Amino acid sequence: MLRQIRSAAFAVYLPVIVVLMGIGCMPVMLFGENAARATVKTWSRLALFGLKWIAGVSCRIEGAENIPQEGALIAANHQSMWETIALYALAPKPVMILKKELTRIPVYGWWARAAGNVTIDRKGGAKALRAMARAAKAHTDAGCQVVIFPEGTRSAPGARQRYQPGVAGIYTTAEAPCVPAAHDSGRFWRHPGGEKIPGVITLRFLPAIPPGLDRKTFLRELQSRIESARPDLVEANLTAPQGNANG
Repeated sequence: MLRQIRSAAFAVYLPVIVVLMGIGCMPVMLFGENAARATVKTWSRLALFGLKWIAGVSCRIEGAENIPQEGALIAANHQSMWETIALYALAPKPVMILKKELTRIPVYGWWARAAGNVTIDRKGGAKALRAMARAAKAHTDAGCQVVIFPEGTRSAPGARQRYQPGVAGIYTTAEAPCVPAAHDSGRFWRHPGGEKIPGVITLRFLPAIPPGLDRKTFLRELQSRIESARPDLVEANLTAPQGNANG
């Protein structure tokens, strides 16, 4: 019962700070993308603060030295809303790749656009993907870290999904390094439903994949690195029954 109460309290806290900051800080938008981005980063940190102290979900960062400080891609597996908040809070100059529909949400959408995030129209086909890749390159050229979720949708802990080729198109167009990131957020921030399970999310930043690989090699390398580092998959492999070593 206590867990449900804490989850419900956080479910109230999160939209409240969106509305309070989103409306109260609107004059900041007049000062451009960097000012808007700084405001959204502050909101992200407040969200993580509330998640820890209200719902009992904290995080452990491994490989922080691999967080890019210059223009780069950050590609992470996607299990919940948590990683969209945490990666924004941790990257120095984050730019998210978002579904176009999200920018239509009042308050949230205003700030998503003001902070210069890249939108993707999933019904736009190849033309939309090329436009997204060009926009991502403009941001990495400007020293931003473009955050993308190559699975394209959220997956359950322990599950594997085919990585979408769009991330490879962004990588080759941007000609920038790509930092893989692996985590197990879905074990503590449940989707669907949004229940919060007290515990510690592990987020691992891995060494960057340098630019210059062909698309197929990059996509294979990215998926291999992320899945080899995902705590939910690593622990599942460790606990799986082993065959008889003596045959």
